[in-house]
Amino acid sequence: MNTGVSVIILTSGQKARYHHIEKLLISLSKQTFKDFELILATERVDKDLVNIFRKYFCPCKEHRILVTGYWNRCKTANKAIMESHGDIVILLEDDLILKRNFLDQIIKPFQIDLNIGCVYSRCIWVYREGLRSRSGIVSLIAKLVSKLSIHGSILQKQVKRIDKYLYEVPVFTMSVACKREALYKAGLYDEDAEEPILGEDYDLALRIRKRGYKILLNTKAVSFHFTRQVTKRIMELHRDTNFLRGIYKSEVLFIVKNRNMLGFYVLSHIIHRIIESLWWSIKVKDIRVFLNGLRGIVEGLIKGSLKNDRKL
Repeated sequence: MNTGVSVIILTSGQKARYHHIEKLLISLSKQTFKDFELILATERVDKDLVNIFRKYFCPCKEHRILVTGYWNRCKTANKAIMESHGDIVILLEDDLILKRNFLDQIIKPFQIDLNIGCVYSRCIWVYREGLRSRSGIVSLIAKLVSKLSIHGSILQKQVKRIDKYLYEVPVFTMSVACKREALYKAGLYDEDAEEPILGEDYDLALRIRKRGYKILLNTKAVSFHFTRQVTKRIMELHRDTNFLRGIYKSEVLFIVKNRNMLGFYVLSHIIHRIIESLWWSIKVKDIRVFLNGLRGIVEGLIKGSLKNDRKL
């Protein structure tokens, strides 16, 4: 069985995610493009989640829930990809809502060039938070500091405009369609990281590019992201001051292992994260956040430096 297109939703399956998952399923059920396989890849499942899924998609070979029994977004994504059947695999976070023509538009650019490996959507953050979204001197400083990150420096420089709606871009996040062959030739997601994980998409995108594929952004394919990122981060840090250590460790690991493609900007990104960890520490009024952030950066730097570049 090969439907041609597989849609994979990645989620921890926690009850707090159910309202997000349902909204995404609603938007998928209303897509103008209908011929797709749907896999909800989740750590856990209960009767409520099954019932939410059944409201919009009848469980069958084409549409199903895949229960992993663990939460690790890299391992979960890889398991779902390997169990899917489409030549094009669409990877979605669980807190997205898609425009009705999203699937049509994200698939369309693959017809342009055989070397296109992935098509990224225009992802609109509904809730804008953080210093950069404000005005004034503090916002200006935050914007200047953000230019030290790989996102604000080298990756931004690698964006190439093709036409009014299409751009060649260096990376993507989980609102993306990829050719199965590109995912497999790149080696899928790197499972050598533990939750909390950050930067796994950038790592995969860079390896896909290294295999000779292009990544396009189609601004006609629109998704809406509903996470309040700053609010969520503050809640996590109040609950666990060690949280920053985990996300920085994984992200720095992914960035350092791709140092042959990112060069000097690896160092500038690390400086950016050090400054950011200090800001988070001030925000939650706990110096342990800063110290744990530094520890995560060092651990990621060491682990990433030991990675074998030949695998990239």
